[in-house]
Amino acid sequence: MNHTYFITGYPGFIASKLVDALQKKYPSSTFYLLILKHERELAERKLAPQLDNVFLIEGDITKQDLGLSSNMIVELYERVTHSVHLAALYDLTIAYEPAHLCNVIGTKNVLTFVSKCPNLKRFCYFSTAYVSGDEKGLILENDISMPNRFRNYYEQTKHEAEVLVRDMMDQLPITIIRPGIIVGDSKTGETLKFDGPYFMMQFIKRLAMFPIPYIGKTSSKIHLVPVDFIIEASLFLMHDRIGESKTYHVLSPDSPSIQKAYTLLCQELSGKKPSWTLNRKVAERCLSISYISKWLGVPLETLSYFSHDAIYDTSQLVKDLEGSGIFCRTFEEYVGSMVHYYKNNAKDKNLIRH
Repeated sequence: MNHTYFITGYPGFIASKLVDALQKKYPSSTFYLLILKHERELAERKLAPQLDNVFLIEGDITKQDLGLSSNMIVELYERVTHSVHLAALYDLTIAYEPAHLCNVIGTKNVLTFVSKCPNLKRFCYFSTAYVSGDEKGLILENDISMPNRFRNYYEQTKHEAEVLVRDMMDQLPITIIRPGIIVGDSKTGETLKFDGPYFMMQFIKRLAMFPIPYIGKTSSKIHLVPVDFIIEASLFLMHDRIGESKTYHVLSPDSPSIQKAYTLLCQELSGKKPSWTLNRKVAERCLSISYISKWLGVPLETLSYFSHDAIYDTSQLVKDLEGSGIFCRTFEEYVGSMVHYYKNNAKDKNLIRH
């Protein structure tokens, strides 16, 4: 089957993986990949050897008409059948203005673009499970209510952007993907950056010669999702009719507790379990000191995700993937690959995020 894809966010990790998967499943399709000018060299390296059906087009989602020429816009309007919007500023410390410009205005501009594509069969928007902010308890996949508080402007602007997308569901064929905390490939461990749970590993690695502590006491779960599951589930849901006009929490239906995940990481990485508990408030005070945070490899902003009493419902995801053969491996099954990749690449400065 031949499609014409317009994809933002290339050459980012998920976009790159998604394009690879789409090329394998639909090799006769055409791909227009929107890139920033300064990312052309990296994008070309990832695409080598260059294929005749893949086009890198320089543009900017924050600009009118996505910064594209009128001729290119007309060509895309006529040809695009599927669009995937992945471009976003993912930074837990970012200020509101740049986050709003990219995540909200950028999404608005992409929506304006796809609304003018008469042959559009599906618009797939990548949001995040954390549009729920600091809300506790069960978070339903279809829920987009305003939380009491957002922990950062990334969450806030992704919430604002998803509201825009959902407002267009009666006009466009839309699928919304809400990943949890993204980790590397469940089989190879490959990832683009060491953040999220990898901060745990940096902490454990730094303290491996000492008795390793838990950080506070919590019964919260950590909502991890391997990138290969995101790709497989998203590829299926954005093409099957079952996925239209739906929102999915794309993460494990069996998320481990933070304590369990941390213990498994500790055992895999250092060969021993944590043996004592560091008071959370003490940990926060320590991480608020810049040089300690840098030495441990853990930014203060991540602590709020490791004591978050929210459960993300995946009933719609599980139901709609039934019979597809697509499922998320448990953390116990892929923690070894994750740690192995980290060990082999821990000194790669391109992967380190703090």
